[in-house]
Amino acid sequence: MFTKVLGFFIFLFIFLMGFSMLLFLGLFVGYWLTLLGVEALSPKLAYKLIGHKEEEA
Repeated sequence: MFTKVLGFFIFLFIFLMGFSMLLFLGLFVGYWLTLLGVEALSPKLAYKLIGHKEEEA
C-alpha cells in the first residue's frame, strides 16, 4: 500500500513539474513574441511598455 501511495506522489510531483514548466514557457514565449511584434510595428510603444528610458547625452 505504501509503495502505491509513494509512486502516486512521485508521479504527481513529476507531472506537476512538467505542467508548470509548459505553462511558464507558453506564457513567456507568448509575451516575448508579442513584444517582438509590437517592437517591429511601433518601437516607441514597445519602449514605453517595458519602461525603457533613453539616456541624455
